[in-house]
Amino acid sequence: MRTTGMLQNNLAVALTAHLDLVNLNTEDVEVRVQILNWGAAVTQTNPVSTLLDITQFIPANTRTAFNGLVPASNHYEVRLTVADNNENVLLTTYGRTSIGGGQVVGLTVLDSQFQTIEIDSCI
Repeated sequence: MRTTGMLQNNLAVALTAHLDLVNLNTEDVEVRVQILNWGAAVTQTNPVSTLLDITQFIPANTRTAFNGLVPASNHYEVRLTVADNNENVLLTTYGRTSIGGGQVVGLTVLDSQFQTIEIDSCI
């Protein structure tokens, strides 16, 4: 599983977390894409909600996009799980003021910046 780690919507309004996913393989690949809301508290034991949780097959050589609405002042995390740990599936995420709106400075995470983690189960 790969994660952005903690990001924070530091705006006074909700923002759209936009995810661009591309499968560069010559065959379909199953992926799970999640946006977890870690809330606004200083200490939070588990995510307070799931803003996006989609498991699907992405066709070969195909790009697709996902969006999740992050409440104002909340922390959030983007996770990607790819069947067979396929390295030819790339994900980039950035914050937008709205779907189709401008990008929020500081909330872009490129594919190379995602961290690989191992946990017993997906939330």
